[in-house]
Amino acid sequence: MYKNTFLTLKENQKARSQRKETFNTKRISLLQQSAIFGIIIGELAGAIIGISIGFLATNLTSILLGFTAGIVFGAFTGLLIGIVVSKTAGTSGGTSVGAYSGMSVGAILGMIAGLLIPDSVRASVYALQKPMLSALALSRFETIFFISFLLSVLGTFVGVWVAGKNYEPKELTN
Repeated sequence: MYKNTFLTLKENQKARSQRKETFNTKRISLLQQSAIFGIIIGELAGAIIGISIGFLATNLTSILLGFTAGIVFGAFTGLLIGIVVSKTAGTSGGTSVGAYSGMSVGAILGMIAGLLIPDSVRASVYALQKPMLSALALSRFETIFFISFLLSVLGTFVGVWVAGKNYEPKELTN
């Protein structure tokens, strides 16, 4: 009789350790899955935003430059936002947590990226004599907050998609 009780305790410990292992691997795969999905969604949305900004200059070079910059910024922003959303929202946070996380991280990344844009790029945009773009390139302040706004929109979009994909609704208990 004691032997059977001892075996049952060992089986319970084995089952607990297996649950811990699956929980840890599920957590790692959620982070990786969110990062990859964030990159994909970020590239797609970044390309759309970049092309639409490139169309304001009405020449093919600007469209291609906007497309390339959109994919690069979208991939980097999507990667970081996928990681942040998987940490903040997890599987129970929902889309609103993902939206706010993505919005805040995107705005911060946009401010950093806007600070790093050289004055020569702003001058070349101003030289195109397009009223919509030249108003945004007059000073460093407008450039920083324009890029910050664009990456905030991108971050909100990526955050909602990643958090929505990761969300697992809880079972209702009555």
